[in-house]
Amino acid sequence: MEIDIQDEINRDGIVFYSVLYSTVTVAFAMAVLSKFLTNEFRFGFRSFLTLVILFLGEPLCQFLVKGPSGLAIFTVGCLFIYSILPANHLRAEKKAVLITGCDSGFGHALALKLDSIGMLVFAGCLEDQGPGAIELRNKCSNRLHILKLDVTNSKDIEAASCYIKTKLGEEGLWGLVNNAGVWCFAELEMTCDKMVQKIMDVNLFGAIRVTKAFLPLIKQAHGRVINVSSLLGRVSIEGNGAYSMSKHALVAYTNTLRLEMKKWGVDVSVVEPTGYYTGNMQEYTLRKKKEEVWDSLDEQTKQVYGKEYLDAIYAHIEAAVQKYPKDLTPVIRCIRSGLLSKRPRERYPCGTGAELIICLYPILPVWLADYVSNCISMVPRQLRPSSCPEVK
Repeated sequence: MEIDIQDEINRDGIVFYSVLYSTVTVAFAMAVLSKFLTNEFRFGFRSFLTLVILFLGEPLCQFLVKGPSGLAIFTVGCLFIYSILPANHLRAEKKAVLITGCDSGFGHALALKLDSIGMLVFAGCLEDQGPGAIELRNKCSNRLHILKLDVTNSKDIEAASCYIKTKLGEEGLWGLVNNAGVWCFAELEMTCDKMVQKIMDVNLFGAIRVTKAFLPLIKQAHGRVINVSSLLGRVSIEGNGAYSMSKHALVAYTNTLRLEMKKWGVDVSVVEPTGYYTGNMQEYTLRKKKEEVWDSLDEQTKQVYGKEYLDAIYAHIEAAVQKYPKDLTPVIRCIRSGLLSKRPRERYPCGTGAELIICLYPILPVWLADYVSNCISMVPRQLRPSSCPEVK
C-alpha cells in the first residue's frame, strides 16, 4: 500500500512539472512568434539551431535534472535564448552613413555593400583620387559620395562635416563607422615615440575627432555609431603593443560613449574582428612597414636586435597572413547589423574563436592568459635576437 501511495505521489509530481514545463515552453513560443509576426525577429540558421537546442533541453532538464532545479535551468535557458535571437533589420533606403578608411579593406567592402542595399554612403578616403576611391566610383551608384578624409586632419573633418550637412539638411546622419586604422609590427622597445603617436592619432584620436564632429547630426537622426576595434583591443600579444594600446583605448571610449548616448536615443557598438587579409597585410605594405620600423631605430637598438631578427619576423608574418581569411563578409555583416538591426548588440566579436577568446581571456589566470597570447602570437618562439641569451 505504501509503495502504491509513493508511486501515485511520483506520478502527480511528474504531471505537475510537465504542466509547468509546458507553460514555460508555450510562453516562450508565443513571445518568439509575437516578435516574428511584428517583424522584430529575424529567422535564420542560427535562430533555428538555438531553438532546436532549447527544445532538446526541455526533456533533458525534466528527466535528468528533475524537480525545481531542472525547471529553473530550463526557464533561464529560455530567457537567455530569447535575449540572443537576432532582431530584424530596419529599412536601409534613404539612411545616410559616413564610413572612414574606405581606400581598402573593411571600409571599402562596406561602402560597396551598403550602397548595394540602397543606403546613402559618404565614403571617406585618405586619397580621394586613389585606386580605392576610383573603384568605388566605378562600381557604386550615384548615391555614393567620395570625401577626402584624413582623420588626423581637422580641416578635412570640418570640410566633410559641412558637405554632409549641406546634403542631408534636417534629416541628420543615421550612421557613422569609424573604420580608419593603421597597424605595424614592432616590439615596444623597437617602437619610437613618433610611431606610437601616429598609431594612436589614427586609431584612437581620429575616431574621437570624427565622432565629436558628427555627433550633432547623429543625435538629430537618433542614429548609430560603430567603432571598428580588434581582438587585440582585448588580448595583448607580442609585437603589437602600440596597436593594442590604441584599440584597448578605443574599446573604453566606445563603452563610455554608449552610456552617454543612451539619453539621446543613439546606439553605440564596437566591432572586434580577428585577423583578416586586408590592405595592411599585403606584401608591399608589410615590407614598407618593416623598413619604416628599422629606419626609426637608434643605433643602440639596432645593435641589440639586428636586422636579421626583424627580417625573419616579417618574413614569417608575410607567410602567416596568407592563411588569413580574404572573405571580409563576416565583418561586413556585423557592421551592417550594428547599423540596421532593430536591437543592435553592444559588441560584435567576429572571426574564428573571437567570441570565446573575448569571454574567457579576462577571467584566466595571468600565466594561462600569457600562454593563450603566445599561441596566437605572430612571433615563433624560436626566433630570438642574436644577442639575446638563452633562457634555461
